[in-house]
Amino acid sequence: MKGCRTNNICFVAAIFSATILFFVMQRAVWLIYYHAQSGAFAAGDIMRVFIHGLQLDASTAGYATALPLLLSLTAIWLPDSRRTERIMRRAATLYFVAAAAVMSWIFTVDMGLFEYWQTRIDSQILVYSPREMLASLNLGQFLSGTLYFAASTTLAVVLYRLIYRRLFTLRRPRRRIVATGIMLLAAIGLFAVIRGGFSPAVANVSKVYFSKEMFLNQAAVNPVFSFLSTAVGGDDYDRYRFFDDNRAEELFGKAIGSNDPIAAQESAEDAEDSSWLTTDRPHIVLIIMEGFGRTMTDASWHGEPVAPHINALRAEGIWFENLYASSFRTDRGTVATLSGFPAQPQMSIMKDVRKAAALPSLARTLGRDAGYRSRFFYGGDANFTNTRAYLFSTGFDEVVDEKNMSGNNRSKWGYADDEVMEIVAQSIIEAAEDDAPRFDVWLTLSSHEPFEVPYARLDNELLNAFAFTDEVMGRLAERLKASPAWDDMLLILIPDHGYQYPDDIGYNTPRRHHIPMLWLGGAVKRPVVVDDYASQTDLAATLLGQLGIGHDEFEFSRDLARGGTTRFGYYTFNNGFGVADSTGVTIYDCTADMTLRDDNDSDTVRLNYGKALLQTTFARIREL
Repeated sequence: MKGCRTNNICFVAAIFSATILFFVMQRAVWLIYYHAQSGAFAAGDIMRVFIHGLQLDASTAGYATALPLLLSLTAIWLPDSRRTERIMRRAATLYFVAAAAVMSWIFTVDMGLFEYWQTRIDSQILVYSPREMLASLNLGQFLSGTLYFAASTTLAVVLYRLIYRRLFTLRRPRRRIVATGIMLLAAIGLFAVIRGGFSPAVANVSKVYFSKEMFLNQAAVNPVFSFLSTAVGGDDYDRYRFFDDNRAEELFGKAIGSNDPIAAQESAEDAEDSSWLTTDRPHIVLIIMEGFGRTMTDASWHGEPVAPHINALRAEGIWFENLYASSFRTDRGTVATLSGFPAQPQMSIMKDVRKAAALPSLARTLGRDAGYRSRFFYGGDANFTNTRAYLFSTGFDEVVDEKNMSGNNRSKWGYADDEVMEIVAQSIIEAAEDDAPRFDVWLTLSSHEPFEVPYARLDNELLNAFAFTDEVMGRLAERLKASPAWDDMLLILIPDHGYQYPDDIGYNTPRRHHIPMLWLGGAVKRPVVVDDYASQTDLAATLLGQLGIGHDEFEFSRDLARGGTTRFGYYTFNNGFGVADSTGVTIYDCTADMTLRDDNDSDTVRLNYGKALLQTTFARIREL
């Protein structure tokens, strides 16, 4: 205990523990306040709320403990005097009061707002002035909120000051170097807690999502973390304004066109040609292949094709020749695929849990309108970039990730594709025995850096990893073909984004973003090659159109099987966009405010379409 007081390590540990205790108490009060909703769940579910919530509680407590740790480290080298002690005491008191007040304010406002927002507080509250916030409260709400804020702040300050008086000391340790080393080790541990560990998935709201019941997920969220993380990472949704609102909407309407077959004046013969499936309720299996762009399906190494299995399967299904990925990142490509919503330069809507939850979703639409049950498989950590939160909040019934798997073949990112394939295939085959239609999605990961795969066909490490995923896709197709599940199955292969291979292709070129899409399975009526230029976002409307399900809410998505829509591919890169159609390509850099490439577009049609899509994307995000 003597050494504990000498280097203040117990003081730091106590501040950290007290902050977590404060958060747990606040969560308990919140659940009691919303007892009408929390009371509908079993005690075990409520217990899981507290257990899962500890992840963000600890991360947030780490931030709150950072300055006390710095004070403790500084105290080792300061002279032991009354003046120094007075300065340190005042600094600590000021910090404790400020931290307690900020946290209590967030908890108080969050408790009042959840009733209306049905999501935990984030930085969106900052768009309202104090006067506007107060105008929404009646006298009783204002008084009760003020009392709760005062009581919460007082409790935290008293707790922190008690710990400070009992455990903090300015007495110099005999071995200051050793004491400093101990505190630095504590700082490293605190950094790990703040970050959420050393895995690729840093601490984020998605970490605590564990149920398809959104109230339970919301209850597990730490609102201090939610608020501060979005306040720091906020975005300007008005940054891309090329036209006035009316002109932007006019161009957007022309760019997307009409998905209404009546408006397209489709004949009965045209309708037959646009019907690609033998059933309108197939078991849908969607494979999102990590980075597997056309540069990989078309690549070879010393005469050996990288993707012989995918290319062989092209002749059996519906092949989309001129499709373009919406972005260059997995989180944005996943949203583009599952929500039909374009990627955004310099931000990812998936990281804004509240707005992402309001996006249209294939899982939600298929479940609501056709009774589909949905599952998402991933061999790594589904918390990465808030993926789990996005999936549950947009309608997925189940998320299966590395926590539900075991095996020998792992990379930095998770289990290898061959091991996950066995789980996915078996689950699909078993589910096919049920009458309810299924929507299964698998996001692969082996074709991601560092390209560690249990496979050695090509002596190029990068290409060999993609060859491994291709091999797994071939095995999956054969496994499913051999089962009764294949008869009514629609198997869709599509990448999340392309890959910059070879190295000399530009990051903003259409070749970098050119991707394949292939529809296979017993539900496919006949082989088709779709030559139209299109975007990854068009999958949603095209798939729903084949099922006879309305897709008006997917306003950025076009039904590629029907007429009445403009045909071009649209993609975004770090701060710009590209538009490709049968006449050429336009590439625009927003940072430089200039067109980098412009083929045969003297009337700027492609350029204006791209600008309208980008402006409208951010306008819709602002409205969510």
